[in-house]
Amino acid sequence: MLSSLLASDLAVEVGAEFNGRLGMGFDVPAATANVFGKFRSALASPQDGPVVLIALAVLQLREGHLQEVIRDAAIDLIESGEALNAYRSENSSQRKATRQLLERLSTVLGESDVAA
Repeated sequence: MLSSLLASDLAVEVGAEFNGRLGMGFDVPAATANVFGKFRSALASPQDGPVVLIALAVLQLREGHLQEVIRDAAIDLIESGEALNAYRSENSSQRKATRQLLERLSTVLGESDVAA
């Protein structure tokens, strides 16, 4: 269900980079740091930055190693509406579905333990 948030071209690239680093033996924090380095310019963009951070939150949840800074940033982006704006769509039913997914992600993140 939350994997729908990884469907955009940018989120696919983030996932490929993250998972590629895990496949090379990196741990989750190192793979995340690599994504930050590779997508530095995207992170500065109000359209792309939220997508990168939401993708990282979903990927870290999948790996069972959620970092506090990623959790908090994703929740802030969802609550502020910035995440929804980044996943813009002209289709109202698509926008509603995305809003529901983001709200679900926020709930899951809020209930999840962070890595030590």
